[in-house]
This record gives sequence, C-alpha cells and structure tokens, in this order.
Amino acid sequence: MSLQRSRFEGQQIVNSFNIFLDSEKSSLVGDQQSGGDDVHVHFEGQTIEAADGEIIRLSLLNFTMFNNTYMVNINNSRFNVRGGSGTTASFLDVVNIDRKNYLNLKDLATSFATNLGTYLATKSAATTFENTTILPSSTTMSATDNRLLDITLTAKNGSNSTIAHGITDLKIQCLEAEGESNVILGGNRQDVSTDTTFNSFKITGIATGATTIRVQGFFPMQRLSDPYVYLRCNNAQNGLEMSVLSNDRGLYNADIINSDIFAKLFKDVEYINYESNTGDEYFINLQQRKLANLRLFLTDSKGRKLGRTSGQRDLGTAAGLLDSSLDFESNLQNKTGNLNFTAVIRVDIVKNRNPVKLESEGLPPALPARKTQSVLVWSDYGKPKF
Repeated sequence: MSLQRSRFEGQQIVNSFNIFLDSEKSSLVGDQQSGGDDVHVHFEGQTIEAADGEIIRLSLLNFTMFNNTYMVNINNSRFNVRGGSGTTASFLDVVNIDRKNYLNLKDLATSFATNLGTYLATKSAATTFENTTILPSSTTMSATDNRLLDITLTAKNGSNSTIAHGITDLKIQCLEAEGESNVILGGNRQDVSTDTTFNSFKITGIATGATTIRVQGFFPMQRLSDPYVYLRCNNAQNGLEMSVLSNDRGLYNADIINSDIFAKLFKDVEYINYESNTGDEYFINLQQRKLANLRLFLTDSKGRKLGRTSGQRDLGTAAGLLDSSLDFESNLQNKTGNLNFTAVIRVDIVKNRNPVKLESEGLPPALPARKTQSVLVWSDYGKPKF
C-alpha cells in the first residue's frame, strides 16, 4: 500500500465553477490597458469571495492561441561585429539575422552568412562576399548531421573576381545584453560587454592577402531559443521560480524568488495549446479571500513580452512587417491584430483549515450557584475542625 499523501488531502472543495476567457477584444469590452497578450479582467458584480477558513484556488484547464510569433526575433537575432581593415581602421556594429521562422538550419546559416557578408563588404576591399560554403547543408531536421555552423565567405570585386579582403581583425560577439543569438548559432555567450577581445566563434582567414573568411560555431545550432510561453498572473503568490526566468526585471541576489508564473506552455509551429489531464497541474492558491480583478499576461523565458525586448514593454507587436530601421510598421498586433488567446480557468473555493471561530454551537453559560440544587460541601483540606 502506498504511503504517499496527496497535497490536497484534508482539503474540501465547497464550490467550483469555470471562467471562460477570450482576449481578442479585451481592450474594447474591458479595461483600456488590456491587450490580446496582457488582459485585465474585472469581475465587477461577480466578485468571488471565500469565507473564514476557505481559500480561492485558480487552476488552468485549457489554453489556446495561434503562434503568431517568430522563431528568430529581436531577442535572438542580433550579434556584434568588431574589427578593422585597410579600408576602415576600426568598426563596431550590430548585425541581424533575418527575423522570421526557419524550415531548417541551412536556411538559418545562410541568413547569417549573407547578412554578415553584406556588412563586411562595406568595411573591406571587397565589393561583395560570396557564400562559398554553408553548413549545415541538410534541409531536414532529422538528417544525420552535427548541426555545427560552418560558413566560408569569399571576397569578390566588381568583376566577380576573387581578391584579398584586407580585413586585419575580426570578432563576432553574441552579447548577453543583446539576447540569445549564441543559442541558435551555437556560439559562446559574451557576458562582459566591454571585453573587446572576446570571440563567440572560431574565425580563420584573417591574414594579409587572405581572400576568404571562415566562421565556425562551437556547439550545435537550433532554430529557436525559447520553446515555451509563460502565462503569468498578478495574483500568483504561492509559487517560486529561478530568478533567471525574470531576468529583464533586474538582477537578484537569490537563485529562487517569488513567482507570478501560472503555467508553462509549449509552442508548436502553428499553435500554442494546453489541455489539463488532471485539473491540478497548474494552479494558484490566492492569499486574499476576495477576487475582484485578475491580470493574465504572456512572456518568454526571461520575463519579456513575446518578441520584444525588456525595454519594449509598451509595444503591442511581437511579429510582423518591419521598416528599414527594423521597427514594426504597426504596433497594434495585440489590439487589432492576431496576438490573443483563449483559456478556461476553474475556480475552486476550498475549505483549507479550521476557522478561528467555532463552527459548532457553543456550550450554554453556567448557572449561578444559587440556582443549582447541588449541596455545597466544605472541604477542610486536612485542617482541624474547630
């Protein structure tokens, strides 16, 4: 016989009902602060209350949304290129991988190589750089492959003839402050942004008269850096999380901090969907006895709004059309676009402990001695009877 005890043993559900949520038009029919990925729910005349000795428990039963975000976004597409050449004494700029979804690692490596070559052509003797080697070369994720980035760029002049590129120093740096490009490219993360000698990749071909530049990753590539979406709730008070999951909110002295995470949801290619099996995988026990409002919002694994940096909390778009400055043409994806979700939350009123006041009828007050019929007996406690 198992001796394991349920965490709900001794608790009794005295009332239960479901809340059906749809954030599509939340800014129109509710709080003006609401958006499709950050909804403020006000219960108004439907306030939920618990009595003495009871708590309110929220459990996630269902969550569904279209995955209208990109595998490669502003948080994992940027890397620094630092160096010098006979043409440009020194240079330092941010270069981007194209922000979109990628079918395979070859397409991702090609985007990296093309954009790097386009940038280096403006800082060297070359008119263009040709992608002469692109690895991984497989067009499927299930191929036999080491998944290591390995590209070779060949310098060309205006006549498409191979020439010496003239680059004398080159560092490609995946800064922690710029996001997680090192994760998808398989490079080393640079934690100290002031280190000018750090290189996230192995780079060869930087020598006098060299015509090619080879860049190799140290670790396997991957198409995305964050496979989960985190549903958070401002009412969450009984959970814990590692501080890295709220990294954008500042540095913490502790590994574990109080958490507002309600659920961790897996992202498929087209959908983000969750169906509870038992009804108690993801739950919150509220500390207050009255629930008048609820805020539910979505973040990535660093506490950032989906597809946005920590400094872009007011932006409403996670993926879409970009202008020449790589800013979104529209900032309304979570208002009038398609960044929204539906969910079903079960509310349980749970009797959790004995209340301070007695639930049973109290004992009647004692009668005065003059109204009792019992005989009073004098106790001498062993003293002489004089």
